[in-house]
Amino acid sequence: MRHKLTLRSLAVMALLLIVGLTACSDETVRSVYTAAGDGSTPKDLVKTTTFRGDDDLNVVVRLGSHNRELAVSAVFTGPAGEVYTTDALEADDKVVEVVLGLDWEGQGAVFWTPGEWRVDIYVDNALEKTAHFTVEQTALSPEG
Repeated sequence: MRHKLTLRSLAVMALLLIVGLTACSDETVRSVYTAAGDGSTPKDLVKTTTFRGDDDLNVVVRLGSHNRELAVSAVFTGPAGEVYTTDALEADDKVVEVVLGLDWEGQGAVFWTPGEWRVDIYVDNALEKTAHFTVEQTALSPEG
């Protein structure tokens, strides 16, 4: 009797573990991090949470396993409430990392507003993750 109870308890715990692990693997977005650099792949970028006013602002999105194409986009919000939205990138079922970013030169070479920023990650128009970073005050070079 005692042996049956122990086996039953082990079976229930194993089932709960399997269900728990399955739930973890269903995450659409596993993680995000911000990175500086002028590149389109994570290896071309430097992971950071502090940017200069003339850096390109990037976010690297690590996707969970998926069996269909996902539309991944980002919305960057500056300290004064200014909003910059990236184009959506289509990630097929083989894509595990996506780089989304704002090109400094593409924004008119105007320094990013210094302060605390937020970037919201959307997949298929649903908010999945949020990351925070800082843009430092950039000293202007003297003219001469």
